[in-house]
Amino acid sequence: MKRIEDLDPNFKLVETIPAHYVFLDPREAPFSLWGLCPNAEGSYCRLPLELLPQCSEGVQELAWHLAGACVRFTTDADGLAVVWALRGRGNMPHFAATGQSGMELFEETDGGTRQIKTIIPQMEDGCGCRTNQSFYAPLPGGLRHYALYLPLYNGLKEFLLGFPPEAKIEAGRTPRFEKPLVFYGSSITQGGCASKVGSMYSTVLCRRLDAAQINLGFSGNAKGEETMARYIASLPMSAFIMDYDHNAPNLQHLAGTHERFFRIIRDAQPELPIVMASLPDFDRDPAGNGARRNVVVKAYERALEAGDRNVYFVDGQSFFGNTDRDMCTVDGCHPNDLGFLRMADRFEPVLRQILHI
Repeated sequence: MKRIEDLDPNFKLVETIPAHYVFLDPREAPFSLWGLCPNAEGSYCRLPLELLPQCSEGVQELAWHLAGACVRFTTDADGLAVVWALRGRGNMPHFAATGQSGMELFEETDGGTRQIKTIIPQMEDGCGCRTNQSFYAPLPGGLRHYALYLPLYNGLKEFLLGFPPEAKIEAGRTPRFEKPLVFYGSSITQGGCASKVGSMYSTVLCRRLDAAQINLGFSGNAKGEETMARYIASLPMSAFIMDYDHNAPNLQHLAGTHERFFRIIRDAQPELPIVMASLPDFDRDPAGNGARRNVVVKAYERALEAGDRNVYFVDGQSFFGNTDRDMCTVDGCHPNDLGFLRMADRFEPVLRQILHI
């Protein structure tokens, strides 16, 4: 049987990297990594390595998934080569490999961002992604600022960027809001199941708002643990988005952890804007999810009653809009690109109010 790229050349991936390209380590200057911890070993991890033993087994694994992280650089190169080795094969049946294990390149300007290329991983027949990957992307040329976003549901064992030897390579652009927006939540917060890495709601928001991002979405494992609350409370940030309703195992767990989690962060940062959100896939269980939403609403209302004027609430039931709600997920739970876009649209005015833009 012929492969699809033999039948339709538009599906063929560009693998050939020019032989004269020079490869550089993105962990070294002039590149800058955003959304990851500066661990001494140079590991690509979203949490400090010394914190991992205090976390659940799930978080210890998922911290190596690189949701929301990117490398920024400036170059006049007319092409970019990316060579990377994945930690896993990423063969989830309802999640595109471009979102799980791929990357996405954007040009950044003071006036906004534009997508340059989706960096698509090669697949093994029936076995998920190849472990070792390479991709070549032509660039428009001229000195431009770029951000290359990393895999949502996979990690990197090796990662190199290749350029023509004559290319200028300089430090990347710093976002307007250098202090990041910090997101904590479930598989949805981590980006499941965006078709490509730049389509997850947190990255859409941060690109629109010109803000740095720290994404602490842990698929199935964001359960409001005190260890995580204290870590988040230590971070410098422009705002905190608290979106873990979905991962609380039951109503009682949510009620027992949600307000305590909020209070730990509020006590550490009294003026920090904090956005509470309830889960987006409300329609799967309207009665049960309504009760869960009430837990979040009550925590929000008690904060207001105590005089807190830096707390906000976004109703998850509203995320997918009033029409075609069934078209917003891949499985009734995890958003597709439309679902993530609608989530970003709902969060955006709240965050613009917080950031005064």
